[in-house]
Amino acid sequence: MVSSEKYLCLICSSLLVLAACGSKNPPAATQAAPETTRQKPVMAPKKSSPKQAVSLPAQASAPERLAPGSCRVVGRVISVLPDLEPAKNTPCGQVPCRAVVKVERILGYGSAFGKPLAQDQEIKVYFVFTLSPSQRYFPELTTPLPGLQAGDVFQADVTRAVDGAEEKEGALQVYSYTLKK
Repeated sequence: MVSSEKYLCLICSSLLVLAACGSKNPPAATQAAPETTRQKPVMAPKKSSPKQAVSLPAQASAPERLAPGSCRVVGRVISVLPDLEPAKNTPCGQVPCRAVVKVERILGYGSAFGKPLAQDQEIKVYFVFTLSPSQRYFPELTTPLPGLQAGDVFQADVTRAVDGAEEKEGALQVYSYTLKK
């Protein structure tokens, strides 16, 4: 019977032999020192005829990503709803913030918008910064809103109100918009 020390030594030497056979370079003990250091010759690039400029097709820009829970639409204000909020000290308690909007085009959806909108659908929308020009009530906005009235066409990202009530008036809301001509 082979003693455990001899057995361990046999295993280690077998592993070394296997490792040496599996590598591309022989073990360091059997390598010969290089006689001279050879450098690969540096080759000059071939001179070629001048290349003609190739025009690549313009890459289509990737569509702008929309925020989750939003739908980008082009809409037309059908009517401004005259009802005001009960709190008279808020902007929406002084000027209208709700309108009936006809969806003229759907430009895209963000993830998790929920129930999709349809072209030509009429929806009730709550405009967070009122339907009046924003300068009077929100002068701190970096991009002032021009205000909307019946017949105006605009582009906006519509979102669902936080409470998510589908049937509640004003369940769809707009924070910012761009007036279209």
